[in-house]
Amino acid sequence: MKKMLIMGGSNCAKEIKAFAQKHNITLIAVGNVADSPLKRIADKSYMIDAIDLEALDNLVKTEHIDAIFPGFNEILVPYAIKLANRNNLPAYCTLEQWELCMDKEKFKQLCLDNGIPAARQYRLEDAADLPYPVVTKPADSCGSQGFSICRNADELKKGYDRAYPFSATGRVIIEDYLPYDAVIIHYTAVNGKICFSGISDKQSGALCENSSVMALQRFPSANEPEYLATINEKAIQMYESIGVQNGPIWIEAFNNNGSFYFNEMGYRFGGSMTFYPVEYYTGVSQLDLLLENAAFGKSSPEHVMHYDNSKKRYGILPLHLHAGTIAKIEGEAAVENSGYLYQYVPIHSTGDTVVENGTVSQVFAYFHVLFEDDADLQRIIDDILNKLSVQSESGEEMLFCVLKKG
Repeated sequence: MKKMLIMGGSNCAKEIKAFAQKHNITLIAVGNVADSPLKRIADKSYMIDAIDLEALDNLVKTEHIDAIFPGFNEILVPYAIKLANRNNLPAYCTLEQWELCMDKEKFKQLCLDNGIPAARQYRLEDAADLPYPVVTKPADSCGSQGFSICRNADELKKGYDRAYPFSATGRVIIEDYLPYDAVIIHYTAVNGKICFSGISDKQSGALCENSSVMALQRFPSANEPEYLATINEKAIQMYESIGVQNGPIWIEAFNNNGSFYFNEMGYRFGGSMTFYPVEYYTGVSQLDLLLENAAFGKSSPEHVMHYDNSKKRYGILPLHLHAGTIAKIEGEAAVENSGYLYQYVPIHSTGDTVVENGTVSQVFAYFHVLFEDDADLQRIIDDILNKLSVQSESGEEMLFCVLKKG
């Protein structure tokens, strides 16, 4: 019987448990929280920090662990790769591939080297001569942290100082502000084959000043044909050129009426559980592929991806929270039994305290819905907001939709 160390992936705990039961795998969970979702599904658990490499290495050896699953957390994945390397265990990518893909600056250069457009980049010392507005952001962070739109040299200095603490390597990117709608492009690597897996139109909104968060994703994108005709093959060749073998890939790009500029990517599935729409449109679970790679060193050859965008449209709707401590949640069952919900991904629960910081930490839950057209989607959004309530300790409503904010 195999033993799998689970370091992250709390939002998909039920799927991890189902995989382990199917393949007769013992789950061993780590983390600093005594009663986490992962520890509830695990056969055994330890109070070990998931980034304490020495303690994890000792655990792998003493428990004779032969599989490591880091979930989809950007912080945990590189530790999982190092731990796997130390113990001759499978990892779905190398440290070099991870850094090349996750570092925004290196990813931008990778795109340009492969003929894929990206925003122009600038230096802080040229602040007086820049074509404002520009954007400042940390080169190696996530979750919309440290992002600013700067309209003059004074704002640029403030934006730079705001981004700097969020970069582990002390690097801040200054680039053109591209005032275009975004798309999220998905690929899946299956044993070396890079497969297009869908593209969504992304709407963003602001939770506060200098905030930009996802407000809605709709699949398939209205400009999917233009993307497939112009950029798709270049992107596939780009990932093949760095030897990507397995794993889920998402790319955020700006879309100017069918002309695309790559912005950033994740070599993992997104926190909104983007493996669900990929599975809906292709029939293959990216989560299962990652678990298979961890357990067996490769993805099952039985997986055949067939992208089919003729199905009903698919939406991912995040609902956010105002500041406060959650005292009561009402209406979840009514929403889950509504008929339009494909998946429900709760992030916060009763007792959680939320701070208004303009990032994804304010997301209450992601609602994955199936719809016919925009009018049907609007009906669904209204229905969720009418049925669901999240109240603070003072009895105030904390829940809101960024699309309707203000």
